[in-house]
Amino acid sequence: MSEIDALTQPQGLRKLSVADCNAFWARYAELRPSLKLQRGNHWSRWRAVAGTDIFIALYVTNRSVGLFVRGERGLSLKGAVRLLSLHEPRLSRALKVPVLSDGCPYLSRLPNVTVDRDTWPAAQEWLLEREGFYHGKLARIVGGIEDAVGG
Repeated sequence: MSEIDALTQPQGLRKLSVADCNAFWARYAELRPSLKLQRGNHWSRWRAVAGTDIFIALYVTNRSVGLFVRGERGLSLKGAVRLLSLHEPRLSRALKVPVLSDGCPYLSRLPNVTVDRDTWPAAQEWLLEREGFYHGKLARIVGGIEDAVGG
């Protein structure tokens, strides 16, 4: 690679700080005040799925926001896949994602440069929509709750 090529290549993104993550999740919580999320770690929050022992794990990184399905704390992601295998292929068809992607069950993500706070509103709106969609489908299919609402 020439010096000019090196100068024109995109620079790596900085990491999200703990303060960034806290601000992202605080704003997200303001958008959905009636629903409580559990803290996963700095980068993630978990939403319990009605009628089940599973959770929707919402996450933010410096390059994307997204969500996937997991079991209770302590259950591996492979364990969550085994637990949910009883609902295949119906579940993956309903969620419109593969069972496993990048090691995460039912992963859905939106590429986004979240180190730029101006991108947060669109990313959080996408996450809100996907969270509600996932919750509705999971509560119906896994929890057997026919009148489940997403948001």
